[in-house]
Amino acid sequence: MNRKTTFYVVGAVLVMCLSASVARAQQAPAGRGGRPGAGGAQALTPVELERWFDSYVLIQAQDALKITDAQFPRFMQRLNTLQTTRRRNANARRQILGAIGRQLRATPVDEAGMREQLKALRELDVRAADELRKAYDALDETLEPAQQARFRLFEQQVERRQIELLMKARERAGEPARQGPTVIR
Repeated sequence: MNRKTTFYVVGAVLVMCLSASVARAQQAPAGRGGRPGAGGAQALTPVELERWFDSYVLIQAQDALKITDAQFPRFMQRLNTLQTTRRRNANARRQILGAIGRQLRATPVDEAGMREQLKALRELDVRAADELRKAYDALDETLEPAQQARFRLFEQQVERRQIELLMKARERAGEPARQGPTVIR
């Protein structure tokens, strides 16, 4: 079995495990506090879900971009770097925005603290853009021009699919699906 086939099998197993875990969590009897799965089945942690989704993206990208066996090791490493960079910067941005939100709810509003947080947000946005550009440049070094173009389209499809899956999961959990960002008034 060649490397490409092996990764397809691993990807299929990961997807099946994810599906089975979600199904178990949904079917588990309510535990303490009425939460599904609290007594028996374990729900996936966000870190596990991220790892599984990253593996799924890698397998799908390998197919969509027609990555060769020679390209695969460097592509895998650089895709992981891109995903980690995105996630790290998104988490940092959420933390700063959370601090801004807390400051807005405080009475009176600390204007000096607000300026400091807004400055930190601007600096993070600049640094994140630079880190993302470097991660894309490194990834593009492993790809032919047609593969680079396919990757940009692939990313858009993955983002759309991820949003669809999140909306379905929220609907199944009884939460209303949101169409856009939450606005603080």
